[in-house]
Amino acid sequence: MAEYLNCDNESFFTEVDSYYVDKSETLAILNNSLNKRDRYICLTRPRRFGKSLNAKMINAYYSKGCDSKDQFSKLKIANEPSYKKELNKHNVISLDIVKMIGRNHGTEGILEYITNQVISELEQTFPNCFSNKKDLFSALSEIHSKTGEKFIVIIDEWDGIFRDHSHDEKLEIAYVDFLRTMFKGNDSDRVIELAYITGILPIKRYNTQSALNNFTEYTVLSSGDFAPFYGFTEDEVKIICKEHDLDFNETKRWYDGYVLGGLHMYNPNSIMQLIKFKEHKSYWGNTASFENVSDLISMNFEGLKDDIFMMLDGSKIPLRNTLGFNVSLSSIKTKDDAMTYLTHLGYLAYTEGRVYVPNEEVRLILKNAVEDCHFDEYLNLIKDSQEILEKTYEGDGDYVAECIRKYHSKYSSVIKYNSEETLSYVVQNAYLACIENYYKPVREMQSGEGFADIVYIPKREADRNIPALVIELKWNKDAQTALDQIKDKNYTESLEDYCGNIILVGINYDKATKEHSCLIEQMKKSS
Repeated sequence: MAEYLNCDNESFFTEVDSYYVDKSETLAILNNSLNKRDRYICLTRPRRFGKSLNAKMINAYYSKGCDSKDQFSKLKIANEPSYKKELNKHNVISLDIVKMIGRNHGTEGILEYITNQVISELEQTFPNCFSNKKDLFSALSEIHSKTGEKFIVIIDEWDGIFRDHSHDEKLEIAYVDFLRTMFKGNDSDRVIELAYITGILPIKRYNTQSALNNFTEYTVLSSGDFAPFYGFTEDEVKIICKEHDLDFNETKRWYDGYVLGGLHMYNPNSIMQLIKFKEHKSYWGNTASFENVSDLISMNFEGLKDDIFMMLDGSKIPLRNTLGFNVSLSSIKTKDDAMTYLTHLGYLAYTEGRVYVPNEEVRLILKNAVEDCHFDEYLNLIKDSQEILEKTYEGDGDYVAECIRKYHSKYSSVIKYNSEETLSYVVQNAYLACIENYYKPVREMQSGEGFADIVYIPKREADRNIPALVIELKWNKDAQTALDQIKDKNYTESLEDYCGNIILVGINYDKATKEHSCLIEQMKKSS
């Protein structure tokens, strides 16, 4: 049975038979790219976002090695005009780089191994059609010259060498040269109908040029037309929750947060595990990238550590330059590089120029990464924040104001000290313990006649005696004005589904004197 050339459809339809959210419409996009200028496609997403399953689907649809008519006729692609024209009509070479490294027992000689394995199967299908058995693309080119046959090439986990073997620069260069020979130049256009490579990290660049600049890249930063087809959309998750009697709001809190092409996308693996175990918890587990994340945080590029602290509390941090990161950890030179890397891995999400921790599942994993770095500072921050929270419950505004003054001095640079955005970050840091105490933070929450600056809403599993917090920040005014605004604009209306006590917190910063003030009131939401 073929493993690399014109494989059968068993691996795809075995998974479809268990439970499948139909993503087959992505094939219509690929059909429109066959033999076109945009035939070279690189699609990257965080781990377990359905990349490998879709790669299997693409093989099952195009491969001459199987008959998939009965199965695909039940899927959405069957409604597309191009469906029958391309179904099982193509020569497909399908490679999984990580699996092939495993079969080769490491990376030594891996390119020769890939070449030998594929050429061995080409010899069986196209006997006496090529003489060069040391160069894969030369073999494909000869076959095309003699038979007119073209090829679709699918490479899953294309970046496995860069992710797991980034120390071997010589191998990286050889691998990129291998791909460049396959996919660049007029000869490639003549032989390759479609090239589809998928992984976690974007294509490596040399200097400012992509090593494969004829590929169109679809990433978490720029997802394009493929956005709905990798991950579960919110509408799909609502249907799943209804079918399996799962609380959608709790599911959203745990697994929502990635926004691609304007759509809220959920990690399919997490949702499938939720279906199986009926328990909302983190299903990521430790991965090969986890150690890299801990190391990266330890490096603390330009204060990355402090930004991680704030993002764990729900803050969104500006990401100004996503172009500096270049595939491997060794290429990271700035904080923006580091945050871009974490975004590609899925530990952060990106939208509207800012990065943030996407959801509760990832927050727990990232928190473990921080703790693995042995950051006593983080643990002390939690401890101090717990005291601030207790003093807020007690209504001690002077204590809270003094703590915020200390935080403001410690966690903001001289240049950024006098900014409203910095004050917001400082207050969020001060109330970091809210996340550890079953609160959900909401920034700029629409309520009443405006937007409350920061609202901490008790989560469902919290003790019902825990009060909600509504915090209003003022600049060069006074704390009483902040409190009055909460009341006058009825910001507590946002908590209409919450039946416990509500604490109002007004905080002011005076730019001229650099003094902080805080007033705290407790109120009972009217029934």
